[in-house]
Amino acid sequence: MDVVEEIKRRLELADYVGRSVKLTRAGRNFRGLCPFHTEKTPSFYVFTDRSTWRCFGSCGVGGDLFSFVAKRDGLDFRSALVQLAQEAGVQLTQESPEKRSRVERLAALMSAAVDFYQRQLAAPDGERARAYLSAKRGLNADSIAEFHLGWAPDDWRALRDALVARGYDERDQLAAGLLVEPEGGGQAPYDRFRGRVVIPIADERGQFVAMGGRGLAGEQPKYLNSPQTEVFDKGRTLYGLDLAARAIRETGTAVVVEGYMDVIGPWQAGYRNVVATMGTSLTEHHVALLRRLAKRVVLAMDPDAAGLAAAERAGGLFVAFSSPEAAAQSARSAETLVRGTEVELFVAPLPAGKDPDEVARESPEAWRAAIAEAAPFAEFLVNRLVPAQGVATAAEARRTVDRVRPVLLAITDPVERGRYVARIAQRLRVPEPFVFERVRPASRPTPGRPAPERSGESGRPSGPEALLLALLLRFPDLRTSMGHLPGDELFAAAVDRQVFRTWHAGPEAHPDEAVAARRTALGRLLLPPMSAEKAQAQAIALVRAIGRQQLHQHHVAVTAQLAEAEERLGVAAVDGVSLDVWRGIAASAEAQDLASTVIEDLQLGLSMHRAEPAASV
Repeated sequence: MDVVEEIKRRLELADYVGRSVKLTRAGRNFRGLCPFHTEKTPSFYVFTDRSTWRCFGSCGVGGDLFSFVAKRDGLDFRSALVQLAQEAGVQLTQESPEKRSRVERLAALMSAAVDFYQRQLAAPDGERARAYLSAKRGLNADSIAEFHLGWAPDDWRALRDALVARGYDERDQLAAGLLVEPEGGGQAPYDRFRGRVVIPIADERGQFVAMGGRGLAGEQPKYLNSPQTEVFDKGRTLYGLDLAARAIRETGTAVVVEGYMDVIGPWQAGYRNVVATMGTSLTEHHVALLRRLAKRVVLAMDPDAAGLAAAERAGGLFVAFSSPEAAAQSARSAETLVRGTEVELFVAPLPAGKDPDEVARESPEAWRAAIAEAAPFAEFLVNRLVPAQGVATAAEARRTVDRVRPVLLAITDPVERGRYVARIAQRLRVPEPFVFERVRPASRPTPGRPAPERSGESGRPSGPEALLLALLLRFPDLRTSMGHLPGDELFAAAVDRQVFRTWHAGPEAHPDEAVAARRTALGRLLLPPMSAEKAQAQAIALVRAIGRQQLHQHHVAVTAQLAEAEERLGVAAVDGVSLDVWRGIAASAEAQDLASTVIEDLQLGLSMHRAEPAASV
């Protein structure tokens, strides 16, 4: 944490943001046009007291210096840390060279394994694999060579022995996920991949980081993948991106599929802008990789039920309507995925019964048409959730609108949302105003009273954000009930967001030095003894407290904006304009915006004075 805090001390947030955003003073703070969405009225604030920023416009995003750089440049936390440390002249931890050396050693090991598997494919023992790739999958020699496909002999230690003979340490093979440690110990580690076609996985730079293995004799699972390692994170890796990057940039479109062969088949057919996720939803990190190359991302999924469900997951919308909370989380997930990135998500349902691999090779025109005519993601979901033939009763219409409501709320553009509302109303044969009324965003829940600031000397946290993280780390079982929390909305500091993500990921997470240091510091905070039930109740209260702080911050920003208008126009003039708009008298767009600010200030003031239970920890 010393590194993070030292960087913040050397790089003042307002000065740094001011390099790319024209800021003007608003009281103690600064205001400007949001750099992450188009707007005419400034809604982007930099708060000097807490060294945080937030957009109160359609973005709704915020954070600290690190999250600003990460969002602006499409970086993850670690990359933003390295970039800012270099600019601030701050030396990162002494372990960095050692870690780099270890990563380079594992990368060399992975390349040696790929070479071994390729040679096995060409050997007599690889005949069955060659037949599968050529006859069953229709791949030619160029495709097999370009993707470095190989064969893992049906032998327990063939790779291990070959790599040890070349001087590679057994411990490194375990760390790279190439070997498996026998349960109970007592025996030597054995090869993870045996009797499988091997598909090497490279990162965006073309460096091999993992493997996928396809069974040929009905093995389960059909596809076996490398585990999470120091060099491989499936949430940050897209299969085929190293080969697809040029075509994605040239076409302006990235096509995302589910499987390895669904990348290789289109590539062989000449469609080389295709990448694949690997058993995970499309993540913000995936989007950050793609946004540097193209703004149009098309999800081309298998057309069966499982494939369509995957399309929903890939878009960040876990379309779960089992409860209002689940629906709200669906909306937040979708908005978070592409918020402020200018990336647009589309879905291309393919001909029934065909994989992307088959469509691209057997019917190139059908593939080209599917990608070109892909529907916007929200439209795809609306079409799935609202029957084209309509419904029979008013009750069914209400249930249908409730099901689609989170999708509509995730659409921040009011014009686009209005288009879908009109379409839904037409299908359900109900007036548009009724649909608008039912999908109107609910008023923001009133947060609890902020926890008082505390001195750090006693080991107590300095605010509710740190206390909430300390509770979550102390009670890992809270992942079941609190794992849905929107970390990016709750925590202003980028390092705290990373702490939350590693907590959410569980024991498999591999935090970097700064995140590990923050977790250690949070673990030292003094918390009173409490049961798991008490911890959950306190965590909920702290979430309310954080929300109340954010509400107060929003109120400060709006009040400063209103004070500026009153100083410029006069209090009486502002009141008169607001009253005219309230009475429905025709007014200019500027007058309507001013009246909205007055009303928003009143609503925020009322919310701030509603009594809510505070966190007592």
